[in-house]
Amino acid sequence: MFLKRIELMGFKSFADRTQIDFTDGITALLGPNGCGKSNIVDAMKWVLGEQSTKNMRAEKMEDVIFNGTDARKALNVAEVTLVISNEENYLDLDLAEISIKRRLYRNGDSEYFVNNTLVKLRELKEIFYDTGIGKSAYSIMEQGKIDQVLSNKPEERRYLFEEAAGITRFKMKGSEAERKLKRTEENMVQVENILSEVRKNYETLRKQSEKTLVYRQLREELSSIDIDLQLLRFSQLTEQQEKKDSQKNSELEKKQQIEGEILQLNGNLASNLDAVNSMENELIEDQKQLYGLDLEKENLADRIKMFNEQQTELDKQHQGLAQKEKDLLDKKEGLQKEERTRKDSLQGFRDQLKDLENNIINFERNIKSAETGIDENNRIIKETEERIVQGEKDRESLQLKLRNLTDNIVHQLDQGLKDSGFSIKKKKELEENVVSKLKTVQIQLEGKIRLFDDSSRVGHGKDDSEIWDSGVQILKDFQAGLVSLEESIHKLADALPDFLEEFLAPSGIISKKRDIDDELESITLNLKKFRETVQNKTEESRQLNSKIQQFRNTLEELRVNKARMATQITAIEDGIAALQKEIRGIEEQIGVNLDEIKRVKERGKEILNKITASQNQMNAHDESKKELLKKLKNLEKSIQSRTKDVSGEEGALKKKNSDLQKLLLNLEKVSLEHQHISTDLQDLCQNFIENNSSDIKNYLDRLPGLNKNRQDMKKDYSTTRDKLRALGQVNLMAPEEFSEVKERYDFLNNQLEDLRTAKDHLRQVTSEIKKESAALFQKTYNEIKKNFNDVFRRMFGGGRAELKLLDPENILESGIEIYAQPPGKKLENISLLSGGERSLTGVALLFATYKVKPSPFCILDEIDAALDEANIQRFINVLMDFGAESQFIVITHNKKTVTGAKTLLGITMQESGVSKLIAMKIGESANEAS
Repeated sequence: MFLKRIELMGFKSFADRTQIDFTDGITALLGPNGCGKSNIVDAMKWVLGEQSTKNMRAEKMEDVIFNGTDARKALNVAEVTLVISNEENYLDLDLAEISIKRRLYRNGDSEYFVNNTLVKLRELKEIFYDTGIGKSAYSIMEQGKIDQVLSNKPEERRYLFEEAAGITRFKMKGSEAERKLKRTEENMVQVENILSEVRKNYETLRKQSEKTLVYRQLREELSSIDIDLQLLRFSQLTEQQEKKDSQKNSELEKKQQIEGEILQLNGNLASNLDAVNSMENELIEDQKQLYGLDLEKENLADRIKMFNEQQTELDKQHQGLAQKEKDLLDKKEGLQKEERTRKDSLQGFRDQLKDLENNIINFERNIKSAETGIDENNRIIKETEERIVQGEKDRESLQLKLRNLTDNIVHQLDQGLKDSGFSIKKKKELEENVVSKLKTVQIQLEGKIRLFDDSSRVGHGKDDSEIWDSGVQILKDFQAGLVSLEESIHKLADALPDFLEEFLAPSGIISKKRDIDDELESITLNLKKFRETVQNKTEESRQLNSKIQQFRNTLEELRVNKARMATQITAIEDGIAALQKEIRGIEEQIGVNLDEIKRVKERGKEILNKITASQNQMNAHDESKKELLKKLKNLEKSIQSRTKDVSGEEGALKKKNSDLQKLLLNLEKVSLEHQHISTDLQDLCQNFIENNSSDIKNYLDRLPGLNKNRQDMKKDYSTTRDKLRALGQVNLMAPEEFSEVKERYDFLNNQLEDLRTAKDHLRQVTSEIKKESAALFQKTYNEIKKNFNDVFRRMFGGGRAELKLLDPENILESGIEIYAQPPGKKLENISLLSGGERSLTGVALLFATYKVKPSPFCILDEIDAALDEANIQRFINVLMDFGAESQFIVITHNKKTVTGAKTLLGITMQESGVSKLIAMKIGESANEAS
């Protein structure tokens, strides 16, 4: 398991989404103060659940969200993601890769995710229990944590040992068990108090319940007697009601018979009266109709004359509308022709506009391509100029070596001749010959080098090819001088001692000089190629800039033409729209005109129909008048006959009405008596429903078995009622209340027993957790104690260190004291050590803990800040040993610490207030430096 990467977005100074990839081994994180290195450590603690704003170096948690700069707006969300490799299932999740993410909004809402699944903070913490990973675990070692370990009270140093011992989970379980035990005891006290109160009411309600049950039984007996009395009364009233119903029905039958006879007489009388009235009305109407026919005949003659005049006027209107329609159609045809002409012109302009737009796109693409070429040339020129500068430096270095080597040749030859046993004369001749040639070559070489340097300087106006040809000639002349010198030396070799053979050997000084000459020639040729490349790329960029300017000029002309063309198109489109609007107006006028023509034609047809109808009506009126005169005579005879029948029917109707009045008086008396009985019966039924919540008819099946002696039943009723009164005041709800109290009483007893069982179980669990935690802590403490002394001795190059429990009998609560004895000093409490010794001791303790139970990865945040050079080296040696097995991420300012790292990560702030990542492997860095 190891940390693969961390992703930050909007967290503190990391405004942009930044991904930092980590490898195995040691990774060093560098950067100047204030660039945001420590923000990465804050991000790791924050995503693992840190809730303290103080530990996040903020006043409130929303301060971790990027707050903006002069050039950037503030963000509204911060997000950090840790991606951890879990291929060996180090964490208790069946996943090869685990992603831990925390997101905070500026409104204060915070979210945690595991592999993009929303989780609670508690669930997130449970994943890392006893792994050494966490916001406060030793997987993050800070300078402040070392100071905290060294400065805290002995009792407060335990968390480091507990995390290594893996009892954090046990402590959490133990704390949870103790909290549950405390809550259980509190619940027991509460239940016992409630049970005591319930017990007081239990007996009282039980007695009241028994009394209420007796009351309910007597009440039911009383109710039963009352029902029987009311049933007897109901039976008597029902019999009386049936008798009155029979009497009433008899009277109603007589009444119905008389009313039928009266109704028949009234019907006959009304029929005859209606017939007389109808015939009289019909006579009047016929007379009126006869008069109306004469008037209407005159009106029809006038209407026929008026319709003929209207027909003449409609013919004139139709002719005028037909001419108007022809004029509108001619005008519409002209406008449509003009519209087609303008549309043809518009299509031509649109085709031209499309061609212009295509040309603009092509020129913009050409400009972009040329600008890309210029950027590429600038990059090549920059790289080549850097190579030229480096080549000049290398050439100057070789020239210096060449001068020194030449002087050394002259000196060694001179000294060799002096030390040899030659005759003075021969020695002098050979020496003068060789020395003269060497000096000649040296003077010639120095003169040529100065000439070459002067020629190669920028700004002398010489052509590059002349400069390089001169350089090549210098090398050729120099090589010729060396050949001559070499021949002279070979001639001298036969007469010189053996030392000159070494002088001329392949590994001798002359051979070294030749190697330098070859290297100098190679550098010179390379410099020539580099300068040619710079010149060619510069010229190519100049030509591209010229083309870009031409393209831009042409592009500007095209854009002007495009704007002009668009204006013309808009004008044509507006003209077409105006024509179309005018055509629509004409079409609307034509439509209105056609409607008017249609209306005139229909009106003409209507008038012709009216003329024909009026003439037909006049003919019909003549026939109707003849029929009416005949009908009037017949009606007068019928009226006289009907009047006699009406007089006889009125006498018979008067006698029947007198008989009906006598019958109605008798029926009213019977109905009143029936109503009184019905009212009593209704009241009885209503009272029965109100008292018994049921209809009395539901109890009628009890009538056959009742004692018909009403007095005996009343006596039983009085006796039962006296028994009820003797009971006194009764709690009618007592049985129900007692049932509820009993149910609660039994429930509380059962609950109290469950709490006692839970209490015993929790005590047993707490005891087992403490026992197992103590064993794990003791074992881990002993291992850390041994490792602490070993790591301390290695860190300090000797000495010893000890850990002591202040209360060995209470190992789960005991404080831990730290003693250290650097080489040459006495064993003393760490509070008496110097600052550097304290820091190194704290680092030793952290590594000793890490050695017992290493976390999969570890972040060291400037824990080497207080160490001197000697201690830094010891720290690096220990760190590299641990780095071979675990993953370390080291934040440091110390260049020496960086030498132990496999990968470098740089944090810069090129933009004010915004951190940026630069990553580099150590191997890459070394290659570039060489």
